Amino acid sequence: MTNAMKAFCDRKFGMFIHWGLYALPGGRHNGKAMETIGEWFQSYFRMPNAEYAEFAPKFNPVKFNADDWIRKASAAGVKYIVFTTKHHDGFCMYDTKVSDYNIVKMTPFGRDPLRELQHACAKYGVKLGIYYSHHLDWHEKDGGDPAPERGLNCGHMHWGNDWDFPNRSEKNFANYFYGKVIPQITELLTNYGEICELWCDCPMDIKPEFSQALRALVKKLQPDCMINSRIGNDCQDFMGLGDNQLLTNKLDYPVESPGTLNSTWGFKYDDHNWKSPEQVISQLVSLTEKNANYLLNVGPTPEGEFTPETDQIFAAIADWIHDKKDAIHATSPNPFPQELDFAFCTAKEKTLNFFLKKNPAELSLSGIHGKLVSASVDFKQDGDQIFLKLPDFHGQFLPLVKLTFDSIPEITKKIIPQNGGMVLGMSIGTIHEVKDEQESRQEIVDEAAVTHIVTTHATYDRDGTIWNWKNTTDYVTWEIEFPEGGEYEVFLFTQTRWKGQPWDGGRLMEVTWNGQSISNILNKDEQLPSFHNLRYVSKLGMLKINKGERGQLTLRTLRIDSKEAGQLNLASVRLMRK
Repeated sequence: MTNAMKAFCDRKFGMFIHWGLYALPGGRHNGKAMETIGEWFQSYFRMPNAEYAEFAPKFNPVKFNADDWIRKASAAGVKYIVFTTKHHDGFCMYDTKVSDYNIVKMTPFGRDPLRELQHACAKYGVKLGIYYSHHLDWHEKDGGDPAPERGLNCGHMHWGNDWDFPNRSEKNFANYFYGKVIPQITELLTNYGEICELWCDCPMDIKPEFSQALRALVKKLQPDCMINSRIGNDCQDFMGLGDNQLLTNKLDYPVESPGTLNSTWGFKYDDHNWKSPEQVISQLVSLTEKNANYLLNVGPTPEGEFTPETDQIFAAIADWIHDKKDAIHATSPNPFPQELDFAFCTAKEKTLNFFLKKNPAELSLSGIHGKLVSASVDFKQDGDQIFLKLPDFHGQFLPLVKLTFDSIPEITKKIIPQNGGMVLGMSIGTIHEVKDEQESRQEIVDEAAVTHIVTTHATYDRDGTIWNWKNTTDYVTWEIEFPEGGEYEVFLFTQTRWKGQPWDGGRLMEVTWNGQSISNILNKDEQLPSFHNLRYVSKLGMLKINKGERGQLTLRTLRIDSKEAGQLNLASVRLMRK
């Protein structure tokens, strides 16, 4: 791992800032409120560039205070920001010499917010990153304009500007790219000090030559500047998840998850769907233990302030994290082979950090080799087993328990229960494909419902789940061991892949273990919180397991009853001793 990659991974928590002309209307136009994300205002209302530019003389965010923004971010544990220097509307939020279409030249404000953020970041030890829309630019005739068959964004909006510039055949993307993108990225990476991250967006149908040229420029000017995967064509340094998408499994490669505080990125007057501080903190810690960074967005007001709700959320995060930063920043992911049911876990040198999701009176941990020398709770160690006596944390949210050893502890690579349970992520299992379609075991109940199902093989999605599993000959296995016997209840975690996708439990799933078999149709037995998709837990049944038993747990799809059921992502299997 390079030093730049390690620095990226160590940061863990970033603040995304979507701020531009679109903040002024705030999602409202001619008595109508937008139904979707505010920064897409111009495309949503198909507003001509000449009319949209009329917002500039009215944009005067005199309450903007970069020091105030970054001070609040730093107190909440934010280690880097990513600021929108140019969004899809083409309006630049910095002092560019390439185009007069910018905040310094066209607004009464007349200041360079990026410069002020640069100085504030340096003051508080926060790294500066930039967002730049490298493909879409509605202000430019030759800006990216994906073909109509790419569909509409959020089901409402055209990707390119086809209202001012309807003739796609006349557009020459190279003119825009080499005339605006390359010169402006050169400005940004030359005039504002160290840039830790370049955040590109919506590559759509951008050709490899342009992604490659942009990467080459970035690495020439600032070799340590990290590039996200939305540069396109596999020219990234790290993988980015979808908007508000979380990880369900630990991954081996660096990942960043961009998330919102409500349902929009740019400010909207009518979006009151705010996340609670507890939801935000849970997402931060969950991503941290899975080797991912959390890039949490704020949408400042047209006056240049954070909304009161934003301030309240960040103040709550600051209160929670002030004595826990060392267990978040520069930590290693969960060292156990499986996710823990009762806690999120990170590691740093000789210390294991457990953020408790549950508060039982006692906890037992197994397979930890190393002498435990201190802990933040009462403990007893017997060989590779550790028993913790927990106090009543009096309603504290994700209280932290720290265990410190005399050397870096070695965690068993065997998948064994911890505190009576285990969570088997799909990414730690093995997918087995049966290629011969003649061996398909699919039982079709409703011929009309499944005629459109293509029997594609199970594959891993970017969040560690299994998606596209429509071939009922495929199966997934885990090699596991049970030092303690008993009855174990089995649950399956499933989710939709995108926001708005319907969840349909019409899948008959089977789990087998050493001659035992349980099966069930998926039910909505428990819903899990998510702003990206629908997530449910389904009970499958009970397994009776003997002490010391080991073997292969197998998950199969026996039947798929509908297209929607075939599109479900499978996240994990949980076993809990009764």
